[in-house]
Amino acid sequence: MPWSIFNETFRRNWRGMIFWGLGLGLLGTVMTMIIPNMALLKQLESLMKMLPAIAKSFGMDDAAQMATPEGVIGAGYFGRVLLLLAVYTVLSGLNITVNEEDQGIMDMLLSLPVARWRIVLEKFAAYTLMILVIVTIGFFGLYLGSVAAAIQVDTQKLIISSINIVPSALLMLAFTTFAGSLFRHKNHATAITVLFIVGSYVVDFVGSAASDSPIAGLRSVSFFAYYDNVHVMQNGMNVESIMLLMGITVILLIASIWCFQQRDVGI
Repeated sequence: MPWSIFNETFRRNWRGMIFWGLGLGLLGTVMTMIIPNMALLKQLESLMKMLPAIAKSFGMDDAAQMATPEGVIGAGYFGRVLLLLAVYTVLSGLNITVNEEDQGIMDMLLSLPVARWRIVLEKFAAYTLMILVIVTIGFFGLYLGSVAAAIQVDTQKLIISSINIVPSALLMLAFTTFAGSLFRHKNHATAITVLFIVGSYVVDFVGSAASDSPIAGLRSVSFFAYYDNVHVMQNGMNVESIMLLMGITVILLIASIWCFQQRDVGI
C-alpha cells in the first residue's frame, strides 16, 4: 500500500510531536513575555557590553541589539531552539533504521514485500512533516506571547526565522539517518551523530566569540554558522545558506538509502 510506512510512522509518533511543539511554544511565549521588562533588557545590554565576546558568540554585532525585541527573540528563542530540536532529530533519525534493527523489528519489516528505499524515504518524510508541525506550534507560541505582552514585533520576521529552523533540523535528521544506515550498532551511530552536532556547535560558538582570530575561519565547516539565527531575525533569510543546507541534506538522504541497501541487517 503506497505510503503505508509514512502513515504508520506518523501514527506512532504524533503524540511526541505535539509534546515537543507545546514545549517550544511555551519557550517562545516565555521569551516574549519577558521583553516588556526594560530593566532586565538593560542589564542584558550592559552585560553584553562588558563581555563583547559573549555578544559575538550569540551572533550580535552590537550589544545594544540585546535591548530590542528582535535581539531577545533571536538570541533567546531561536538561539536555543535548534539545540533543543537536535535531541528530537537524533531520536527520530535513529528510529528510521537502527533502533528497529536493534530491536529485531526491521528484520520482520523486510520480510514483507517492501523495498528498503521506501522504508528510509517514507520514514524520513514522516519525521520531516512532524518537524514542520513542531516548528509551526513554536511560532504560534511566539506570536501569542507577543500579543499577550503587547510588544511590537514584525510577524513576518517571526515566520521567516521559524522557517529558517527547518533546513538545519532536516540536516541533523539526515545525518542521523545516514549514521544509522551506515552502522549496525545504535551506540556507534549515536556517538558519531552527537560528535557531529556538538562539534559543529562548538566550532561555531568559539569561532564567533574569537571573530578576529584564525579560528573564526573554521566556522565555514559548521552548519550552525549557516543557521545564523540573529542575522536572519534582523535581516531576513539567506537563500544561499538555505540552498547549501538543503543540498547537503539531500546528499545525506541519498547516501543513507544507498548504505542501507548495501549492508546486511542485523537480526
